[in-house]
Amino acid sequence: METLLEVAPEAPPTTPSKACTLDASLPLWNPRAATYLGLLLSPAFSAYIHMCNWDTLGEDDQSLEARAWCCMLLGYFVTFGVLLGVSDIVGRNLAPPVSATIGLLAGWHVWGGRAQERYIAVITGGAYTRRPWYGVILAALGVLAVLVVMVAVVVRVVRG
Repeated sequence: METLLEVAPEAPPTTPSKACTLDASLPLWNPRAATYLGLLLSPAFSAYIHMCNWDTLGEDDQSLEARAWCCMLLGYFVTFGVLLGVSDIVGRNLAPPVSATIGLLAGWHVWGGRAQERYIAVITGGAYTRRPWYGVILAALGVLAVLVVMVAVVVRVVRG
């Protein structure tokens, strides 16, 4: 199978590792829109979308990095929810400070999200097939609902 992108000789780390040729029919989600939707749904959603885009582009290392961000962010927000719920039981605030959450969001954007925005802008020039959002947004809302129920169950079990 041919690769979608041709390997560029000795590409500097600040530029895409592949030559600026891309099959315009490749369906990608807009990475900037994913970042904005991540503010509403969860940064883990944004990391998941970026992971799928990297997979489509054939950038396995970047995909693994986005997967790590996705897992880390999901774990953080589930832990945050559980600690917030348990805080009521013990009478102390156990949740991480808001500044930690803001720092995590900023970290994802700076070290995870922006790289793909620049990469796609350079490699496609904005000419790529946009994937529809409705299915993945509905799935994200479903996952969010399941996580909320799971946290509520954990809190109820802890309360006794």
